[in-house]
Amino acid sequence: MVKLDFDEFPAAHTCKGANRSPAIRVEGILPNIKSLAILATTSPEEGSSRVAWVLWNLPAVPLIPEGFPGEGVVESPLHAVQGTNDFDTIGYRGPCPGPGETEAYLFRVYALDLDLALDPGATWEEMIRAMEGSMNQTGEVIVFATG
Repeated sequence: MVKLDFDEFPAAHTCKGANRSPAIRVEGILPNIKSLAILATTSPEEGSSRVAWVLWNLPAVPLIPEGFPGEGVVESPLHAVQGTNDFDTIGYRGPCPGPGETEAYLFRVYALDLDLALDPGATWEEMIRAMEGSMNQTGEVIVFATG
């Protein structure tokens, strides 16, 4: 099971605030899991979904802390590798709905039995291909942001 500590985005996790990646709680991780990967997508009221965060090779921990910096290889708050999102940046890109608009963010966490051999900056498609056959569990949560 995947959970965030809020149902609606606080400003700190949006473009109107610090644009910090949120903490994610992961429950029920199987003993054979070696690493976690995250794919976050945004679905605005109008237009197509876009990938907002691609992250892999996280340790299999029950709490993924907030605040991953926008770098390819991250050592803090946890070791991880990040890919390029659909906004042409590496790392997390928080919601940025216009006034009166709503954006839905889907956070999907994958539990894997290996570390992925991907270069920093890889795309979400490359991450999904690399996970093929190694995905043991998945969980997701949807959270909303309003402008």
